[in-house]
Amino acid sequence: MYACRACGNVRENIRHVFQEKYLGLGDPCEYLECGNCGSLSIVEIPEHMEWYYPGNYYSYTQRTYTRMAGWLKGQRDRYYIDRTSIIGYLLSFRSSAPLYIEWLKNLTLPYGSTILEAGSGAGTLIVNLQDAGFPSVGVDPYIAGPITYANGAQVLKQSLEQTTGTYDCIMLHHCLEHMADPQSAFRHIHRLLKPGGKLLVRIPVAGTYAWRTYGLNWFQLDAPRHFVIFTERALCDLAERTGFTKDKIIYDSRASLFWASEQYGKGIALASERSYAVDPDKSIFTPGQIAEYEKQAQQLNTRKDGDQAAFYFTREA
Repeated sequence: MYACRACGNVRENIRHVFQEKYLGLGDPCEYLECGNCGSLSIVEIPEHMEWYYPGNYYSYTQRTYTRMAGWLKGQRDRYYIDRTSIIGYLLSFRSSAPLYIEWLKNLTLPYGSTILEAGSGAGTLIVNLQDAGFPSVGVDPYIAGPITYANGAQVLKQSLEQTTGTYDCIMLHHCLEHMADPQSAFRHIHRLLKPGGKLLVRIPVAGTYAWRTYGLNWFQLDAPRHFVIFTERALCDLAERTGFTKDKIIYDSRASLFWASEQYGKGIALASERSYAVDPDKSIFTPGQIAEYEKQAQQLNTRKDGDQAAFYFTREA
C-alpha cells in the first residue's frame, strides 16, 4: 500500500494518472491525492529520471559572468538592501529591484549571512546573492559537474544529504517537490542550519485554484519530475515536526498559472516551439491576454489561492 510522501497517510487516497507534458512525451505517471492532507505524490519514481532532465533543461543553463558587471549589480543590490551604496543608488534608476531582494528582506538576514541553495541548477541565484554580499553555495545532483564562478560562488554536484557545514540561511526554490523523501530533506536542512537560522521554501501548492480548475492540465504537476506537491497545511505540519517555526507565507503565482495550463489543454508542451515560454510571438496568446493572466494571478495571490507560494521558517534553537 502506497503512502502519501507528505504526511505518510495510506487511507482514502485517490489515484490519478498524470502525463509528462513539459517535454511533450506523454508518459503516464500514477499519483496519489492524499485523503488526509490533500497533497499529491508520485506512486513509483521512474528508474531513469535523467531522461526527464535533458541537457537543455531550463535551470541548467550556465550564465555568462564578468567581474565588472557583477560588481555593479552587487552595488545596486546593496542599495536596495540597506541604502548604503551611492553607486547602487545611481544604478537603481535604470532598473527595478530583482525578486531575490524581496526574499532577503523577508528573511531579515544580516549583511554577510551565508546562504546555501539546494537544487540550485547552474547557480544563477547564488551568483547574484554572492555579488549582493551574501556568501553563497549551491548544490544540485543533476548538473553535469561542479562550477566555480569568478566572484567565488560555487555550485557542487551533490545532494542535500551529501552536504556538510552550517549556514545562516537555506533556500529551496521549486526544489522540494523534486525530492522523494521530503521529511528526510527537512532533517538534513535542520542539520545544516545554525540555530535560529532561516529557511525559505518556494513550492507549487496543491488544492488551490489551479488544481481545482485545470486538474490534469495544471502545468505545475510536472510529472514525473515533481515527486510531491504539498498543500499549505501539509508543508507547515512537516516543518513543525522537524523543528521549524513558521514566520510567514506569501503567495507568488504569475501569469504562467494560466497560459502554461491553457497550453497543456491544447496539447502544446512547455518546451514546444509554439509555447509562450519558448517564443511569445509564435504562441497562441496576445500581449493583452498575458497581462490579464498576470492580473488574475495577483488577485489569486491576495486571496492565498495562487498555485505557488514562498514559505518562511526559522530553525528552532
